[in-house]
Amino acid sequence: MPLRFLIRARAARVGAEFDLSSPVNERWVEVPFETGEVVIGRHAGATIELPFSVVSGRHARLFRSEAGYRIEDLGSANGTWLGGRRLTAHVAEVIAVGEAIGVAGVDVVFEGEPPGAQPKPATESTATLARRLVHDIFETCPPAECARLVVLEGPAQGRELVLAASDRAFLLGRGAHCDLALPDDDVSREHAALERSAQGIVVRDLQSKNGVEVEGQKLTGSRTLHDGETVRVGDTRLRVVDPEERYLRQMQEADGNLKADPKARHFSLPKSHMPAVGTAIAATVLISLLVLVLALVFGAWK
Repeated sequence: MPLRFLIRARAARVGAEFDLSSPVNERWVEVPFETGEVVIGRHAGATIELPFSVVSGRHARLFRSEAGYRIEDLGSANGTWLGGRRLTAHVAEVIAVGEAIGVAGVDVVFEGEPPGAQPKPATESTATLARRLVHDIFETCPPAECARLVVLEGPAQGRELVLAASDRAFLLGRGAHCDLALPDDDVSREHAALERSAQGIVVRDLQSKNGVEVEGQKLTGSRTLHDGETVRVGDTRLRVVDPEERYLRQMQEADGNLKADPKARHFSLPKSHMPAVGTAIAATVLISLLVLVLALVFGAWK
């Protein structure tokens, strides 16, 4: 029997001081319970994967005992909260259906076993959930953080196509009405369409005369683009910049480094691609260190 959870996150403020004016994103997820536990954490192997640097690799676990369902903090760095109080590490407590588990600014609401006879809301896999949570965060970021295509070569060199809106087709072509109009004689009036969603950036050839190439390969139909790849239309070559995919990749690489060297607990992402979560925590750490140094200095003078 699977278990259902509702994930609530204030996209712009995950891991930082709460801003009640920021929108709450809600995602349903249904996870298997054959092993008898649900692990919440940052690692890709977690049952509920929360891909944020303030979440520990194995942050908390929910399991069933004779007394009912219980929640246990697994020694996380930033704690697990239940009913407005922080749990003691490695001390399991009873959790009731409907209660929210606080994990670094994300609420994981325990909804229990799905009722067999009642209709259930749309759910998604934990892998899809991780990508969508990151997508929700970047939706609130300024335009400089949006996915884009940058013209590297061609008549429009230096120009960009910013994919600011999700689930909307952006036109690439010679026509003046296109979202990125290219003064390239080898480009069709409407050459290609690009669409960004939680699953990534997809490019589609609009039956152009000279076709579309991705990483030197002729495109047939449509294809998902990845961060850093190049696209060619006519004499124009563009580079894909996808901060969401880059963030997820760097999180995975950091987890890989941590597994190889358990002492390497700290990692950072480029500031230009970090959500508010990293900035607030970095500032808090610096202030704490400054206060500690001042205390030691004044203590020595006394």
